[in-house]
Formats: sequence, structure tokens, C-alpha cells
Amino acid sequence: MNHRRIAVTLAGVAAFINLYAPQSLLPLLRDWIGQDAARAGLIVSAGTFGVALAAPFAGLLADRFGRRRVIVSAAFLAVLPGLLAGLAPSPEALMLIRLVQGLCLPGIFAVTVAYIAEEWPASESRGVTAIYVAGTIGGGFCGRLLSGVVAEFFGWRWGFFALAMLQLLIALLIRAWLPPGRDIPKTRGTPRTPLLPLLVRPGLRGAFAAGFLMLFSLVGGFTYMTLHLSAPPFSLGPAALSTIFAVYLAGVVITPYSGRLLNSFGHARVLVMAWGVAFAGLMATLWPTLPSIAVGLCLFSVGLFVAQTATTSFVGEIAGRERGPAVGLYVTCYYLGGSVGGVLPSVVWHWAGWNGVVGLLCLAGALAAVIGWKSFRFPKDEPHPVEDALPEIGGEA
Repeated sequence: MNHRRIAVTLAGVAAFINLYAPQSLLPLLRDWIGQDAARAGLIVSAGTFGVALAAPFAGLLADRFGRRRVIVSAAFLAVLPGLLAGLAPSPEALMLIRLVQGLCLPGIFAVTVAYIAEEWPASESRGVTAIYVAGTIGGGFCGRLLSGVVAEFFGWRWGFFALAMLQLLIALLIRAWLPPGRDIPKTRGTPRTPLLPLLVRPGLRGAFAAGFLMLFSLVGGFTYMTLHLSAPPFSLGPAALSTIFAVYLAGVVITPYSGRLLNSFGHARVLVMAWGVAFAGLMATLWPTLPSIAVGLCLFSVGLFVAQTATTSFVGEIAGRERGPAVGLYVTCYYLGGSVGGVLPSVVWHWAGWNGVVGLLCLAGALAAVIGWKSFRFPKDEPHPVEDALPEIGGEA
């Protein structure tokens, strides 16, 4: 693996190492903010909501200033709110800091997806996208594990400080190893791509909806599973809860192979198969033992990570030269789903506990599979992106 691929993988790590880290800190944070599941969920959702707000503009900034410059700048900017999170004087201040941190992150992952689509041919970019997604999985796991272990011994504030230092190190490596690429910044006279037509384009519209439901399920599942495992009869602490996210490592191993699945079966079939695996995992978590829950979470996360690869690569391919704004809109919908997923399941959580959350997630997944099956099609009057002619600016390679 050359330095460019390593840098892309590290960009995935940098984008996610902070975003979901509060999930493993929820027992300590809930003691700080009070026994309110919805308010605890807002600590997670504030970050994803910030991502949703900033995502459409990340693509426009990248078109204007260059993809590498935006990726590197965002990786460094995300360090500061990470440090401030450890100094938050109140829950409201922590939510605001998390919102600001979320505003920084689309410059990493929304732009990296577009960078991959620009720098590699479509058939190869699927595999590179899978490696990038593996990086996001690894980042999510490392963030939860590191913050949970540090918090167990030194408190949740030091958990945030540790993540900020790791974020700084990764940003330095991305700066050193990510080449500029072949994109050329747009001049002031270049017309901007209208966003509304992208929202109503049939294929993209379905991908946006599928992405919303995907992160809704992932955030909702792991946030309320954390609350489930911190309560009797399990009563796990932060360090033990952080080890639950080791199930992400299965995704790191399996997700890179999803590029081959996409080349063999296509985006729609892979999406449906991936959700089938996720459903099986959710059912396994209903058995009230830690081994069955661990296996279930493993299947659930692997299924959603493969579904994410299918949806992300579909957006990058079908959008063509409008992929920057299109990926930005996709990320907005994706993280709006995550924001809702941190809060909405609290309704069924109070009513029916984890069983009710599983039912809600299964409903969301079934809807996502149906939407993807109907929407993940390339127009018949356009050549498939794998065989398409190279665009004027540097080609797809």
C-alpha cells in the first residue's frame, strides 16, 4: 500500500476518531448531566448535527481551494474543539463544542470520498473507497476504546484530551503523505453547481435516503446498546464498554473486500445483502448474554459498513462531475440520520427498552433496503462509470 492509500485511510481515521467517542463515556457523562437518555444522546448527536450542517459546503470549498488543502486543514482544525471538550464547564457547553467539532469534519470525509473518485478509475476506486471505509471503522473503534480506557482511570475529560493529541498526530501524517491530486481549484467566475437538482435526481435521492437510514441505525444501535449494557444485569463500566466496540475490527477486515462484491453483484444487491446481515445481528442481540450480544453487534456493524461502502461509491460514481456537491449533500443526509438516531430511539427506549430499539432499527433497515433496491441504478442512456470517458480535468485516475 503506497503513501497515498495510507493517507486516505488515515483521513478515514481522523474523520471518525472523535465523532462517536462519547458513546463509551455515556455512563460517566450521564452521571454528570443527569439520568436522561435523550440528553445523553444529544452529546453524540451534537457532533453529527454539526457534520450535517457543514457537509454541503465542504464540497464547494474543495472545488474552490483544492481537495488536499481542505482535507489537511480540516484535520488540523478538528484538534482544537477536541481539546476544548475536555474543559467544558457544563453539558450545554459540551454540546456546543461537539457541534463545532462536527462542523470541521466534513472537510475530511466528504472531500476524501470525492478525492478518491477523482484519483482512481471507477473500478479501482471501489476498492480504495472500501479501504477508506475500513479507516473510518478503525477510527471509530480507536476513538471509543482510547477514550473509554483513559476515562476509566483518569476521568472523561482526559479521554477527550487523549483523542485530541491522537488527532493532531494523524493530521501531521496526512499532511506529509497525501499528494495534491489532479483537481484544479475553480476560479471565481466558475458557476456553482445548484444543489436542488441533485436533491431530486432519482438515483441520488434514493442514496441520500438510504444514507440517512443507515447512520440513524448505526448511531441508534450503538448508543442505546451502551445504555443497555451499562444497566443491570450487565453493569459495564467505561473501559469494559469500550471493548464492546472491538466488533468494529471485523468490519476493518471484511469491508475492504466489499469492493469485489460491488464489482461482482452491483450496488443494489450488495446493499440488500448487507442489510440482511445487519438484521441477523440485531436479532442475536435480543439474547441476553454478552457473547450473543457481541456476535450480534459484529454482524450488525459489518452489514452496515458494507452497506455504507455500496452507498458511498454509488454516489461518487453516478454524480459525475458534480460529485463534490453531491457527496456533500449525501453526507448531510447521512449525518442528519445520525443526529436523529441519537435522540429518537429514546422514545421507544423508555417504553420498551432495547427490544423496542431493535424493532425500530429493523423498520429503518427494511425501508433503506427497499429504497436502495429501487434507486441504485445507472441511467440506461449513460455509459457505466467504470467504462466512462475520462473527464477533462486529469481524468478519474
